[in-house]
Amino acid sequence: MSFTILCSFVLAFYVVIWFFDSFFKSCMHYPYYAFLDGTGLKVGILNFSWTTAAFNRFLYRWSKNLSRILRKWFTCGYVFTVWLFLPFALWTLLTFILEHFYDPIDIGSMPEIRGALPGVNIPISDFWVYFLAMGMSSIFHELGHALAASQEDVQLIGVGIYVFAIIPVAFVQLNSEHLNSLAITKRLKIYCAGVWHNVVLAFVAMLLFFSAPIIFSIAYETDVGVKVTAMSDGSPLKEVRGFNVGDVVTSINGCNIKNAKDWIHCLHDAHDRYGICTSAEFVAQNDEIMMETVKENDVVECCRKDDLYSLCFEYMEPKVVIDSVLPGQYSCLKPRDMVKNRLIKCTDHGGYSCPHGMHCLKPSLNNSFLIIIERKDDHPVLYLGVPYDLHETVTVDQYFPRLSIFSFFSPSQVEKLLRYVFIFSMGIGFLNVVPCYGTDGHHITRSIIQIIAKYLNRNGDFVTFFTVFSVVVGTGVTVPIALYVFYKEVYMYN
Repeated sequence: MSFTILCSFVLAFYVVIWFFDSFFKSCMHYPYYAFLDGTGLKVGILNFSWTTAAFNRFLYRWSKNLSRILRKWFTCGYVFTVWLFLPFALWTLLTFILEHFYDPIDIGSMPEIRGALPGVNIPISDFWVYFLAMGMSSIFHELGHALAASQEDVQLIGVGIYVFAIIPVAFVQLNSEHLNSLAITKRLKIYCAGVWHNVVLAFVAMLLFFSAPIIFSIAYETDVGVKVTAMSDGSPLKEVRGFNVGDVVTSINGCNIKNAKDWIHCLHDAHDRYGICTSAEFVAQNDEIMMETVKENDVVECCRKDDLYSLCFEYMEPKVVIDSVLPGQYSCLKPRDMVKNRLIKCTDHGGYSCPHGMHCLKPSLNNSFLIIIERKDDHPVLYLGVPYDLHETVTVDQYFPRLSIFSFFSPSQVEKLLRYVFIFSMGIGFLNVVPCYGTDGHHITRSIIQIIAKYLNRNGDFVTFFTVFSVVVGTGVTVPIALYVFYKEVYMYN
């Protein structure tokens, strides 16, 4: 399913909601409005929300019971957010601008900023994981504000969830008079609490992600390869000679695979050109080279065009070998037969050397790669293309249940959720610490400027001017960057 189809489904969903909302408001005016007021539901254009005060007393009691711990907790959050995370966010934005608009400047490595969109760079099948991770990150963010406000005796009016299109956002309604009457440092603790909770949640998700193989080791076995669980409809390996669901992949081009991390690593290494060590006897018996070779786009074609199973190979072994064949000579061979028993690679790093009695033959290819995927208890799968297609169209799992009773569930789903929680939690924290209009960064910046003004003995005009200036600049930088990032994902990367 593409991003366009997803947008169509979302639009149709909100049209249906709008239709019934309009119908009930016109035909069942008073009962329907009473229902909305009683449940806290609101329906708008491409959005709906739910607000409740049911959790107010529980949150207040919880914050008071853990008063001593939470006081230290939110003090740490205030210090971390103001002195570490805010400078990190500003540095990331600055380096992003320098990298994209001032090419001659070498700024070294920097965190990559990318958008996350279902149907674009997130599979549609992961939509509910996407929605759940986004909701968890937003709820935990607002929980920080609610607990910090209750800790300072600020009235909690209500909590709720707002959904715009497919993006869920939790929110907390506080008594603004109570909040503004607090000391500046206490207000900063409340404003920074959401960002602090997002960073902590991301850190916990990262720890659980890397600990998952150990946590699930009682019921699942790992480090024995990766299992093919699904292939997209457009996968080039969904053919007769391709994968079958349940195949266990053990290596790619001789790169051993024990887990999902190795799968990604070996696909990356598959971009390296290599040769295959082949015996002189095999070449003599199977070479089907044409009498006249053809060179097109710097690629030599020495096989018949109607031969779908053979490739043209160039001899690449070093000249120092006594029985070597000089580079520039070619043979037309079937790669499947060449790796039938065992794949022995020869690379540029190793000087294209092979065992005695064997020659190093490299596929004569231009933009494609010969990818040899070895399976457990089955023949290797040969694919002529780019490794990116395998990464995007083949889904693998590194967990093998020790008992059949555990086969209905895979810990990889938990890993996927934890990965999305880390991404979205860090993203929400990043966007809320930047001085952008309507975010926590807006209030954090104003409070910091108030502290500076108090230290410099300046009046309210100083605070107003620099707050407006910071927010205008922050908004003017953040919003275009966000639009540019999502534009690249939709129109440039795809």
